[in-house]
Amino acid sequence: MAAGARVVRALDPAERYFWLLGEIGSVNAVLSVYAERTFEEGELAGALAALQRRHPLLRARVEVVDGEPVFVSTGGEIPLSIEPLGPGEPVPVAEMQVRPHPPAPHPLARLVYLPIEGEDRSVLVLVAHHVFVDGNAARFLLTQLAQVIEGGDAALGASDHVPPPLHDHFPESLRSPRAVVEILGAVRDERSGQPAPSDFPFHARGARGLWPQHAILTLEGDGLSSFVAQAKATGSTVTGAVGAVMLEAGAALFPTDEPRWLCLASATDLRPRVEPPLALDDAQIAIGMLCTPYMVSEATRDTLARTIGEQILREVGRGESHLFYRVARIGTYAPTEAGLAAFAKWVDATPQNITVSSLGIIDDAGAPPWLRRLTTTMPAGSNQLAFVTSATYRGELVINVSTDSAKLPEEVADRFVAEIAARTGSRLEQTTRYRPEGSPSEES
Repeated sequence: MAAGARVVRALDPAERYFWLLGEIGSVNAVLSVYAERTFEEGELAGALAALQRRHPLLRARVEVVDGEPVFVSTGGEIPLSIEPLGPGEPVPVAEMQVRPHPPAPHPLARLVYLPIEGEDRSVLVLVAHHVFVDGNAARFLLTQLAQVIEGGDAALGASDHVPPPLHDHFPESLRSPRAVVEILGAVRDERSGQPAPSDFPFHARGARGLWPQHAILTLEGDGLSSFVAQAKATGSTVTGAVGAVMLEAGAALFPTDEPRWLCLASATDLRPRVEPPLALDDAQIAIGMLCTPYMVSEATRDTLARTIGEQILREVGRGESHLFYRVARIGTYAPTEAGLAAFAKWVDATPQNITVSSLGIIDDAGAPPWLRRLTTTMPAGSNQLAFVTSATYRGELVINVSTDSAKLPEEVADRFVAEIAARTGSRLEQTTRYRPEGSPSEES
C-alpha cells in the first residue's frame, strides 16, 4: 500500500463481484452529460473537486491488503482531459468502455470533456469503475456535477461519510440460512420442468478480446408516447416492455423461429430494501442481479412484457436479487491468479443472457436548463450477448446497446440493434467500435 494511503473499508459482496469482473475484463461505467453549452477548464476542475469532497469513494482505489481487496484512500485527484470533437463526430463511447483507469494515487475515475468544435455544445463523460457506482448513483453524480458547475461549490457540501457495506444491512428475513433455502426452493419449484435456456450459437464463450461496439438509440415525442401507450395497453411497465424487446430482438437472430427459452438478466436497486434504507445520492454499488429464463415465441408476443415486469417484482420481493452474490459464492474467489482464473471459469459457465439496466424516468428537478441528456452504459461481459441501459430524461428515451466484437460478429450486432430500433420505433443516433492497437483482424 502506498505511503499515506489508508484502508477505508472492506468490499461488500456486490462490490467484490464487480471488482473481480474488472480484473478479468472491463467494467467501466461511462456516464455522460450532454450539454447545450461549453465550459472553461477551471470551472470543470472546481466542480470535479467538489464532487470528490462530497463522496469518499471518489477519493479511493481498490487495493489488495493482507490478501483481501479493500477500498483505500489515496488522496489523488480525478484527472480531467479535454478532447474536442469535430461537428458530427460521434462520442467515442466504445473506446471509453475499455480506457484504462488512471494509476495511483488517482481514484478509479476520470472526467473527459468533449467540446463540439464551432458549436455551443459539449459532452462531459465521467469514466468510473463499476465497483463504486451503479446506474442510480450515476444519475445523482451527473446531476450533482451539473449543479456545482451551475451554482458553485456551495451547491454541494463536503462529506466524510463512507457508505456502509450493502449486505450488512439486509433484514434477518433475507440473511438467514433458512431464508436462503426457502428462496432457492421457490426458484426451483417455479422453474421445474423448464428446458435449459438456449445459448446464442453466434456468440462465443470465454472470449476476452474487449473489442467493444456501442450503439445509441433515441425515442421522443409521438414515438415515445406510442411506445409507452403500447406497454400500458398490455398491462406492462416500460421496463418490462424494454426487456421484452431485447428478448424478441435476440430471438430474431436465430436461423429458425421456433419457440425458445432465453435468459434476461436484470439489475435491480436494493437501496430501499435494507435497514435503514441507504441514502439515494451516495456513490456506491447497491444493486442485485436477476437472471431469469423466459419463453419467447409468437404466442408470448402480447404477454411477454407484462410477464417480465411481474416476474421482476416477484423475484425482488422474495429476496432473490440480493441472493445472487451468495449463490455465486463471491467470497471464495481469492484476488490471486488462480482465484481470478476460477472466477472467470464460473462466469463463462453461467447462462448466456441479455442484461438490461433500466432507470425508468429520471427526475430533472434541480438540473440546470442546459443539461439536455444523461446516459449511462458499460461494456458487455463475457456471458452477455449485450449489455443494455435505458432511461427517459426530459422527454427522451435513450437506449444504449453494448456488445463485444470478440464474441459477437459486428454484422450480428448490427442486426440486433436494427431489430431493437424496429420494435421500439427508435432512431439509431450513432455506432462506435474500438479495437485496441495490435488486435487481430476479425477475419483472422
